[in-house]
Amino acid sequence: MPFVIYIVVVECTTIEIDIGQRREKPLRLGTISMIGGITAQRMYLTTSFIMSKIIGLKINGHEAGAALIIDGKIVFAMEEEKLRGVKAVWLQDVFPEKTLDLIKQKFDVDLHTCDHIAVGGVYTLEVVTDCYGRKRNLIPKEYLTSEIKQKIRSFSHHRCHAMGAYFTSGMGGKVISLSHDGAGIRSRGKIYLCEDGETNLIHSQWIATTSSLAYLWGIATKFFGWVHLKDEGKVVGLAAHGKINPLIYHYLSQCLYYENMDFKAAGWQSKFEHICIKLRKDRWFDEAEKRADFAATLQKFIEDLMLKLLFQLHQEYPDYRKLSLAGGLFANVKLNQFINDLDYFDEIYIHPAMSDAGLALGAAICKATELEEIKKPLKIEHIYWGENFSKPQWDEEIRRHPNLASENFDIARVASLIDSGYIVGLFIGQTEYGPRALGNRSILVRPTDAETHQKLNARLERTETMPFAPSVLSEHADEIFKCQKSKYTSEFMTICCDTKDEWIDRIPAVVHRVDKTSRPHIVKKHANPLYYDIIDEYRKISGFPVLLNTSLNAHGDPINNYPHQATKLLLDGCLDYLVTETNIYSRKGDDKP
Repeated sequence: MPFVIYIVVVECTTIEIDIGQRREKPLRLGTISMIGGITAQRMYLTTSFIMSKIIGLKINGHEAGAALIIDGKIVFAMEEEKLRGVKAVWLQDVFPEKTLDLIKQKFDVDLHTCDHIAVGGVYTLEVVTDCYGRKRNLIPKEYLTSEIKQKIRSFSHHRCHAMGAYFTSGMGGKVISLSHDGAGIRSRGKIYLCEDGETNLIHSQWIATTSSLAYLWGIATKFFGWVHLKDEGKVVGLAAHGKINPLIYHYLSQCLYYENMDFKAAGWQSKFEHICIKLRKDRWFDEAEKRADFAATLQKFIEDLMLKLLFQLHQEYPDYRKLSLAGGLFANVKLNQFINDLDYFDEIYIHPAMSDAGLALGAAICKATELEEIKKPLKIEHIYWGENFSKPQWDEEIRRHPNLASENFDIARVASLIDSGYIVGLFIGQTEYGPRALGNRSILVRPTDAETHQKLNARLERTETMPFAPSVLSEHADEIFKCQKSKYTSEFMTICCDTKDEWIDRIPAVVHRVDKTSRPHIVKKHANPLYYDIIDEYRKISGFPVLLNTSLNAHGDPINNYPHQATKLLLDGCLDYLVTETNIYSRKGDDKP
């Protein structure tokens, strides 16, 4: 809604008007003035300021989605996969229609009524050839009106990554913002020097002359028999189980090398694939020990190359002691821990949706900074920016299942169920942005049982190699984990850290059994009061201020967004109980405490 400011003009003056973070141009007013066609000698002048509504879009390749910024505030960001219930890897080149429909439903804003449309990673809206060889418009023809075309501003893939990271980092002073992934449209990564909202691009890793650390993981994932763009984390989880193999390291060194802020080598991709084919003949991807050694060596090789880049940046820009990161490479939480442990930086931050799922919000942020509606990095309190459901909607869903029992929500009851060893699904508030479940679409289990990893994998039909993550009360994080710096990024579960010795055997379900690391989610009460209180109630019963937290979904599905998906998990036996803000659901006939 427009809002109105009344100004009484008595004599000639210059008035500068501040609207939130946006400063309007000075108005020169006199005793005889005309604004809006009204003239008066002494009068009230009326000026209307429409809040800027920016829709960000990711519309090409994988991980389509949309975001909304209103007057410099992030109010919505979500991935299309969660609304379609299909992982992004199977949703190549889709237009985020369901995400846009949800924005319209929640905020009454669409492509026709917004002020600006920011598109990430696209340089043309004309007909292109998609990944299946089909000719198509990136934006459906019905949206390509002249009115909408005039609103569209495209931003480069890696600018969206880097600015999305920097402007949500909350970092003041001198910051390096770095992005890297398989490839954007023209580059594989960018490096910016940033300071108090000012940004300066110092390097682009051009596709034609560079190679990709991130895509090494994609190729390796396929040879392990897993799915590229979906299962790279399994290779990361396997790495700690292996040893560095000198022969594999030598082979990798023949594919890529570091040179002046670039990762290089002509023909690197075909070389690596050729090496993997040779290794497959020698059963490197079949035997458990060899698989682990290959993963460990790949992790070490990636860390060594990244170290060379960060060392050069540290040598040339020693005053820049903070680092923000985005791009698919930084989904590697062990790499993030390696970077954090260097003494080059006092703090690092990884954008919560570090993959291409973050490009829609990154594009919207680029436009907001261009308009000076966002001037400095924001410290976001939470990323619960998706869809929520009311009690009547839940009641309608539960009526479809007469074999489900219901009881009123009681926090002590929920904590007691977890303490008794039950698998509890938690479905509250708005869906999380990004790949991590942070308490609103989570499965909760007590962290004290070593066999929980196998138990959950069996119940959920998963094949996870990474340990499940802990959610820990913020006041107790330092008591359990060695996370002296970069705590802010741990609020979004984007980094590993070592577990303190006295806690390793106490919470084995959330500690990697080989390297003793964890991927903590630090929970602050103001960010998610109900989830915080559930963990705290469990602490009062058990003495443990930490819970196992994994995403609310079955194998191969994105994080569940809808009530019917959560009830299916309960009915299929993946969960013992399902909890909402108002109720606790279970299957009738099951033994209950």
